Amino acid sequence: MNRFFLLSQERTFMKIAEYLKHHRLVMDGAFGTYFEACFPEESGVAELCSLTAPEKVKKVHRDYIKSGAKLIRTNTFAANTMFLSDLEQVKLAVARGYELAREAAELGEEIFVGADIGPIYDTGFLGKEVVLQEYKEICDTFFSCGADIFVLETQTDFAYLKEITEYIKSRGDVFVLVQFAVDKSGYTRDGISLEKIIEKAAGMDTVDAYGFNCGVGAAHLFRLLKHAAFPNEKYVTALPNAGYPLTLRGKTLYGDSREYFVDTMEQVAGLGVDILGGCCGTTPEYIRALRERLESVPRGKKKIAKREEKVLPKVQSCFLKKISAGVMPFIVELDPPFSADFGKVLKGAEILKHAGADLITLADSPMARARADAGKLAAKIQNELEIPVMPHIACRDKNLIAMRSGILGDYMNGLRHFLVVTGDAVARDQRGSVTSVFDFNSISFMEYLSRMNEDVFGEEPVFFGGALNYHGANPDAIIKRMEQKIENGCGMFLTQPIYSGEDIERIAYIKGRTQTKIMCGIMPLVSYKNAVFMANEMPGIRVPEDVILRYRQDMTREEGEEAGIQCALSIARGLKDIADGYYFITPFNRASMIARIIQQLKQEI
Repeated sequence: MNRFFLLSQERTFMKIAEYLKHHRLVMDGAFGTYFEACFPEESGVAELCSLTAPEKVKKVHRDYIKSGAKLIRTNTFAANTMFLSDLEQVKLAVARGYELAREAAELGEEIFVGADIGPIYDTGFLGKEVVLQEYKEICDTFFSCGADIFVLETQTDFAYLKEITEYIKSRGDVFVLVQFAVDKSGYTRDGISLEKIIEKAAGMDTVDAYGFNCGVGAAHLFRLLKHAAFPNEKYVTALPNAGYPLTLRGKTLYGDSREYFVDTMEQVAGLGVDILGGCCGTTPEYIRALRERLESVPRGKKKIAKREEKVLPKVQSCFLKKISAGVMPFIVELDPPFSADFGKVLKGAEILKHAGADLITLADSPMARARADAGKLAAKIQNELEIPVMPHIACRDKNLIAMRSGILGDYMNGLRHFLVVTGDAVARDQRGSVTSVFDFNSISFMEYLSRMNEDVFGEEPVFFGGALNYHGANPDAIIKRMEQKIENGCGMFLTQPIYSGEDIERIAYIKGRTQTKIMCGIMPLVSYKNAVFMANEMPGIRVPEDVILRYRQDMTREEGEEAGIQCALSIARGLKDIADGYYFITPFNRASMIARIIQQLKQEI
């Protein structure tokens, strides 16, 4: 039997659990930044050094143990296929990383070793099952070495945590600690708030301790935790950075002095935090000073309070009132201009208002081509014409800071309706000069908005919808994604343009499987050239041959528009018993075409 396995059995799950019942526990500090400072010649991934420079890795562990750390984490945070060449190399780094930590632990008395696992991000090419399998392979490797404490660090969402922690717990009596990284405003990069993390993690039977590491300095973490309430007595951790990084002459420095860090962490401990340590920028000297300070500080008491579910008031608007009453509303999309001249768009919105449109919606730089800001233009139209306007919010262009500040600004300007979309990708030929951001996708930003409705907007929350691409090969997968959006607060869906009976049947199937409002997309085609272009150049939109044949190449502008109007009316009639509302996409901002369609349908309904 492996020597390290025998050693680990002396430190069982009950032992760390029993220790925490009677003692506050001090963890180690940063591995990566301290390792880099000690050994600048090791310029590669620190986790590989477990294989190439094991004595250097053990020195870092031993320095933290000598400083008074009772729980050290293995040098395996980035031991995954995002950073290492393949899964076999990952397993080697994981096994050796654990063994080195165990060897270092022999230096102290009753030193606990945590199997450290960092996040593995699905970049869109792997799929959840592939990522989950890699997590399991890493866990299995730790188990083969005798690991009985698992530390899942710097998490940004709960996408894999349920499955991973259940898998770990199924293998025996092990201690599971989960930590999240939040920013200064208390949100992860995926838009989950500190309050939501506490609520969900505290309620997970497979998690023994939870808390926060990285992302923020001690002062900001203290301010966030100071206002938090814990639903139960489950163990809580706090491992902030030593302030915020500053690059000076090629070196990365962290702003918080050791004294300031320790003073602030004493305040954090006073909130009832059970496990304290450090992340980026902290060193053994930080941990030594922290341990010495806490020896004379009584263990704090958690503020325990059951979270009350807030009943949010509904957004008051004519549009939402119509939906609630079962009346078919008319939504019309206009494109913001490429220039600073907004006169045509404003005139179009005025025409549509008089025709009976209930809501104007503005696209956010569709096809990743820069147009006037949809939120600012929406506020101008809404304020001048007194018609509700719903700007699209694309996650493509803005980081978390910009997304949040943009929503706050839109709200201050009276906007209460939004359409959340992931956003069209930047064209391949532009990627050298134009950068996509994608801190969010549509699903994660909807969750973020829901939390803002609770935490920020209070008495007058915003209403938001989502896009429905109904053309996917697997309608059940489409429905599952819709259900995720609905769970995150999505109040309605706007579909891509519908052109065929087959499309109508697909929408009917989806509508029958979901309890939500679907606004069916209709985009009149204005010419033969337009129809052929849509059929061949627009991904996710199907224009059947019989629709194209409605147009001749020699049609006048008036004849083309008439054919488009009649085709749109035919589609709208076919959707009457399915749609909860009509969503018209205005071709080339020809608002008068949509106005005629709306007026005709109002006579028929």
